[in-house]
Formats: sequence, C-alpha cells, structure tokens
Amino acid sequence: RPGPSLTGPVSVCTGSTGNVYTTEAGMTNYVWTVSAGGNITAGGTNTSSTVTVTWTTAGARTVSVNYTNGFGCPALVATVLNVTVNASPVPTITGPTSICVGTTGNVYTTQAGMSGYIWSVSAGGLITGGSGTSSITVTWNAAGAQTVSVNYTNANGCTAVTPTVYNVTVNAPPVPTITGQ
Repeated sequence: RPGPSLTGPVSVCTGSTGNVYTTEAGMTNYVWTVSAGGNITAGGTNTSSTVTVTWTTAGARTVSVNYTNGFGCPALVATVLNVTVNASPVPTITGPTSICVGTTGNVYTTQAGMSGYIWSVSAGGLITGGSGTSSITVTWNAAGAQTVSVNYTNANGCTAVTPTVYNVTVNAPPVPTITGQ
C-alpha cells in the first residue's frame, strides 16, 4: 500500500516552536521519528496523527511517520519529510560603552544588509536617528547603567530568538564648586 501522507512546514528557523506535522487521522500504532536537532513537544504518541516539533539546530532534518491502517497493515516504509532548519541570527552591537550624561551623537551599529531592524534603548536614552536601519544615534539623558538592544531578520527569514542587549554606562558630569572670598 502507499505510505502515509505527511504535511507540515519544510523551511523553518532554529528556535522555532509550534511546528505541526500531520498525517491521516483514525489509524493505529503511529510511529513518529524526528531527527536530531528537533524535539517533540506535543503529540507524537502511538495514537496521535500529529506531532509538534521545536527545531533547535540548523541543517537538514527529517520528520517521519508510519501507522497501521484499518486492515491491520503498516506501510512497507515510513514516509519521510525533509525539513530545512535555517540558522537564526545572533546580532552584535558596537558603539560607545562609557559616556557622559547629555552626550549626543552616540552611534550604535549592528550587521548591515538585514531587514526589520528593531532597536530599543533603556529609559535613560533617546534614539535620535537611524530607527529601522543597521545603525542608530542615541542621546543619553540619565546617568547609570543603560542598555541598547537590537533584533533583525536575516536573509533566510529568521529572527533571533531574543534581541541582543549591549550594556552602556552613562556617567554623571562633575559639579564644580568654587571656594574663596
């Protein structure tokens, strides 16, 4: 008999969750297999016609299934679905890490040529230019520990699982005093 059908996402990103793969319902003795680099997070039992996978490692991966049909016959070979797991980016940030309150024109840069750049700065800073690009300009208005963060989408359509955070120390300016007559 022909093998089971198997459908689901075939191009995904590392760290992607909720990837559902489906075969015919109403059969028995389902046997699901996911290659290394994938973890079954739901389904995948001998009574389940679906499996949910989190892909953890980039590369060529597979999902396979077999089952016993209503006549008590398993397929001669399991059906295998090839899945490409694309690497998610790990953005880096460069820029000044120790500056003074009120300093303007502080430039922070990440990888160029990506899309969907999302920058944020902690409450002591203000982005004054470059939002949506690979380089922003920040004015720091409050002393203390501050942060700059970024995320973006790479050429494979993958976004980092969490934004990259860059620590900045904003120093208070001196307060000169004068003594004398």
